[in-house]
Parts: sequence; C-alpha cells; structure tokens
Amino acid sequence: MPNIELKKITKTFTSINEATKGEIITAVDNASLKIKKYSYNTLLGPSGCGKTTLLRMISGLENPTEGKVFFDKKDVTNMPTQERDIGFVFQNYSLFPHMDIWHNVSYGPIVRNKFTKETEKYIHSILKMVKLDERAKAYPNELSGGMKQRVAVARAIATKSPLMLLDEPLGALDVRIGTALRYDLMKLVKKYKLTAIHVTHNQEEAMTISDNIIMMKRGKVIQSGSPKEIYKNPNSIFSAYFLGRCNFFQCEMIDKNTANFQGTIIKLPKNYTRKKVVLGVRGEKIHINNILKRENIQGTIEFINFLGEKWQYIIRLSDGTEISALKRTPHKAKIRQKVSISFYADNILIFNKPKDFESEKSV
Repeated sequence: MPNIELKKITKTFTSINEATKGEIITAVDNASLKIKKYSYNTLLGPSGCGKTTLLRMISGLENPTEGKVFFDKKDVTNMPTQERDIGFVFQNYSLFPHMDIWHNVSYGPIVRNKFTKETEKYIHSILKMVKLDERAKAYPNELSGGMKQRVAVARAIATKSPLMLLDEPLGALDVRIGTALRYDLMKLVKKYKLTAIHVTHNQEEAMTISDNIIMMKRGKVIQSGSPKEIYKNPNSIFSAYFLGRCNFFQCEMIDKNTANFQGTIIKLPKNYTRKKVVLGVRGEKIHINNILKRENIQGTIEFINFLGEKWQYIIRLSDGTEISALKRTPHKAKIRQKVSISFYADNILIFNKPKDFESEKSV
C-alpha cells in the first residue's frame, strides 16, 4: 500500500481552441502534497481547477511537464499505468456492454492471469458488499445508473490494487442515489484497507467521506487537511467560501483587536496588525435580532428558505452585501423586516484583505 508524494508537479498544455490556439495553458501549477496509505482523500475544487489532471498524473495517464510522483519514495513519474497497480473508477462507468456483471467485475484478475478459486470467492463477497450479487448475470444496459457505478467500483476493488482513483464517480447520479453510494464507497475503502483519491466539486460529498481534503483553485493546491480542520481553520478566503460557504465583512482596522465595518465596531478574537482585513463568519454563527441595536450591523430580510433540517435567512445590508444566516428553528423575523445581526468574536475568521476581493473569493 503506497504512501504517495507529489513534488512540485506542473502540467501545461498547448491550446487547440481557435480563439486561443497556440497559447500555453497551465492545468496544474507547482503542486506538492502527501497522501497517507489507508486514507480516503478528496481532490475538491470547481470545474477546471486541475483536479482530474492531477489524478491522471498520479495514475500515469498523463505525464507531468515538471515535477515528480513518488509511491513509497520510489520515483514512478515515467512508469506506465499498468505497472502502478491501481484501480480506476470513471464518471461514465466504462463498463463492457457485451459482458454481464460477473465478467465485468472479474475482468481485471482474468487478464492478469490471477483468477483462482480464492479470487472467485473474493468477487462474490465484493458483489454482495455492493448489493449486486443477485444481478451477476445481468448486462449493463439492464442496470440503473447507481447500479452501473457500483459495478465500476466493484471492478476496481476486484483487481486487489491497493490504490483506488475515482474521477467524479457520483457526478452523473441523482442526489438520493449519489448520497447513498458515497457511504458505500467509504465503507468499501475501509473494509478492504485501500487508499482512495476521489475527485469531486461537491463540498458535501467531500465533507462526509474524506479523511483528508485537498482544496484546489486554478491549478494550485490551496489547502490540505481534515474536513473539520479546513472548515474551522481555512487558510484563505477561497477555502472559507468554497467549503461550507461563509459570510464576509470587509473592514478597516481601528486598533490591534478592533475593526470598523460601516460604522459598526467589531471586536476581534486576536490582535491583528494589517490596516485592512476581511472577516469571515459562518452562517450558523450569525444571530438575528428583531430589535435594531445601534451597536450591531443592520439589514433587511430578503428571503427565507426552508432547507429541511434548517432555515436560511438572506439579509441584505445597506451596501448591498448579502448575508446568509442558518437556523435550526424558524426565527420570528419576516421578509422585508429590518433586523440587526451579531456574532461572537470567537466565531470570526480573519483574512488579509486582497487587492481584488471578488477574484479571491470566486472560483
């Protein structure tokens, strides 16, 4: 089971698009990271940020323009894919339409001349685990999308490869099936003691299945850590906004532990030396007050959304900023009502104010 390390990986392409033909496009930009064995990792970021390209370089389907890939300290940068001992799960399933489920799943061991009676028992156990043991004789065109994806996962596990790479494996499924299958994936990886690297742009998916999240933006690795670590301690405005969303207040510092937001004085949880800062507050930490307190930020309720297990209140401030407050129970405030909002200093995230705030926040 390999520990994986990427050292200063860069991948560039020459554009063939008519409008940008000949331009050099950087898909992955000087990315370095370490992945521990037996862990479930997600590459998380918006479409086009370089997640899939990075995954393909780990698999050997793409060669880096610069940098090195190591498995257990062995340089595999130029090693062919078939020699890296990996299982790959694609978004589009890539099943053999002329083979039934049993032969799709057992294909890897058969072509590697590793099919034995023990392998047969192993494949039976995998099909049972993915709840397809009774459909072993069915063909792909007889299965639903969720079933096909479970077959693809079972086929990857059947190779007994210690490393599983998953490229948007749940992206083509509806929400209910995708949610159920994400837990199945996590259980399978843990049961068979695999290392998984899973590409997704779905933050909820990443939060629920990951031991480690690798945040990416515009080809760069922005932050790596557990879901809890990144959620509670994002190292950038982008991480705070993309993972779990966040409300932002652009402020001028008054002194080392006090900031001014549109005339409202905000106490900070620690001393800060920059003149301009951006304060971040998660929606669940925003308090709504019907009484218009002068010492609090004021705004107007624009929308109230029922999200099942919680209520979302969209509050528009005087400068047009929209704040999202999340509540477990409905608040007395009504649409178009003026309210004031507050939050505790301990719930504030502090960031240096960038030259272009919208660009920093955007995907």
